Amino acid sequence: MDSVILLLDDEEGIRRDLGNRLRGGGYGVHTAASAEEAKKIILSERIDCAIVDLKIDWQSEFGGAEVVNFLKRHQPKARAVVLSAYARDNRIISKFVVDIDGYVEKGGPENYITAVMAKITELSKKKALKKCFVIMPFSASKACTQKEWDEVFNKLIKPAVEKAGFGYECERSSAQTGNIIEDILDALNRADLVVADLTDRNPNVFYELGVRHALRNSTILIAQNLADIPFDLLPYATQTYNWKIDVERKAFMKRIREIIGLVERTPERAESPVRKYLKL
Repeated sequence: MDSVILLLDDEEGIRRDLGNRLRGGGYGVHTAASAEEAKKIILSERIDCAIVDLKIDWQSEFGGAEVVNFLKRHQPKARAVVLSAYARDNRIISKFVVDIDGYVEKGGPENYITAVMAKITELSKKKALKKCFVIMPFSASKACTQKEWDEVFNKLIKPAVEKAGFGYECERSSAQTGNIIEDILDALNRADLVVADLTDRNPNVFYELGVRHALRNSTILIAQNLADIPFDLLPYATQTYNWKIDVERKAFMKRIREIIGLVERTPERAESPVRKYLKL
């Protein structure tokens, strides 16, 4: 299937000239002149990459950043290249709550059309690192102290996922002050894979698991004790582990590698019960 590009720029000439060059390169192209128009396209069409003007109109200096943030939230796998008359600096980057995949200056030393085409070609050849997000307790509980939970993540779960050979980068949320719910929701939405540790029936973990089931498929359940698995989740496979015994750690890492391989080959077997019910 051909790659689909969203081109957002309020300058008609740029939409015409760059759009024609993209179509000539074999890409499907949707063009938008405003943030509102771009958001409608994002909600209705598959987008593989967006080329977004940073300053869309006179009313908003960095309106393009809002569109990129919106894109990554609704289509997490889409890539975004910012097209701007401004030189890239920390003030501009601070407007993005997500990572951008490229930045092209309209007034740079290279023609902007050539630069955009080169960046898209580069991104198409670059295999994106897949994200695994781990939801688990991070403060002391019945099973582990806070330090021990850090060890469970750093010495067991993270290496089990990252060394499985499927190109995943593994991260988890950390204890912070203030309201971090939006960051967690974003991580749950963007992650290609989620590992949920249900040990001790932590309320935050179950809340985040419910959110993940509503948003995406591909979630692996783990626990130190099957007694921690509530009745509603018993039909779904849960991998138990003992992080204190070396032979058990190695066996767990082997099982995680096998399960990730199964998810990669037959993703329908890791379908969320919520999304299965809604037929999404």
